[in-house]
Amino acid sequence: MLTMLISLLLASAILFYFYQRNKNSSKSNHAHPTRAPLSQQQRLQAIITSGKYWGLKISPLNKTACCSAVSALQNKQFPINSVPSLPLQNCTQENCQCKHSGLTEKRKPASQRRQHNDRRENVRFEEVSDRRSHSDRRSGIWTNHE
Repeated sequence: MLTMLISLLLASAILFYFYQRNKNSSKSNHAHPTRAPLSQQQRLQAIITSGKYWGLKISPLNKTACCSAVSALQNKQFPINSVPSLPLQNCTQENCQCKHSGLTEKRKPASQRRQHNDRRENVRFEEVSDRRSHSDRRSGIWTNHE
């Protein structure tokens, strides 16, 4: 009788454990709902404050269904401080699907660029003949011109 009582308590403890574990996992799925998409202004501000980009361009989500205002600005690059906000004032779409895309810096960082006249470290003293012809390239019609 005692063994039956112990096995019954053990079985109920195991069932209770799995019940609680399943209950907590289903709560955690609902505890973190998907984030709401960022508005155009929030996305633009996030790109600007990231510091990764020197400028922005406007990219349509669907190139065939974009408005004429965006298609006119499609390949235009804007400095980071003068980017037009979306949707554009003369946008003809009911629901604008365009977005700002960041333009990364293609130049070398300032620490890797030349500072002054440091193109060549050593002066070249080579034993190569002078390749210049030392003859005037102008035509001879100017020699006796008055």
